[in-house]
Amino acid sequence: MVKLSLVRGPLIAVIGLIVLVLGANLFDMVYQSVEPLLGSTSDIFTDREILPSQFINSTVDSGKLKEHNVIIVHTMPSTGSVKLEGIDPNGMTFEKESKDGFLYHIIQRSNQGGPYLIKVLDTGNQPVRITAIMGEDPFLSNNCNTTYGIKCNMVQISVGMVVIGIVALVVGVAISAYDFKKESKQKSNSI
Repeated sequence: MVKLSLVRGPLIAVIGLIVLVLGANLFDMVYQSVEPLLGSTSDIFTDREILPSQFINSTVDSGKLKEHNVIIVHTMPSTGSVKLEGIDPNGMTFEKESKDGFLYHIIQRSNQGGPYLIKVLDTGNQPVRITAIMGEDPFLSNNCNTTYGIKCNMVQISVGMVVIGIVALVVGVAISAYDFKKESKQKSNSI
């Protein structure tokens, strides 16, 4: 029979992993419904076609950005595969890929000024039409209208779940290692 002490670590780790995955998925779900919450937006691309293995690019001046911003890209058909790549004025790169017709990326305005280079690539095998906008992130900028209720707190809740999940995962692994080492030592002493 397995001792209860040998099961508690893995159980904590599994619970931590579940909370981590749920928090990450909740974060993505919140941003899939962010468009109606955006205040002012600016178009990056409007109904532009991209052929397979091709890309389109644009620049966005950091002077036009708010402190916290979100880029939202929609593709038609929604089964199209696209990849968003960018370089901020500091030279830091970012990229995100989507295969379900929607992707978002959060960026913070650079205080140094300068342009953000934005590129969208068609990574699939069919042409896609994309529309991309940028607007102030209502969650991170604390400008979310309270009429939206709990949606305004979902980013903080999902980040909290991710942090709790990571901590529980690490603690569960540490407890498992400790319990396994303790059990092995007891077995060797009893022989």
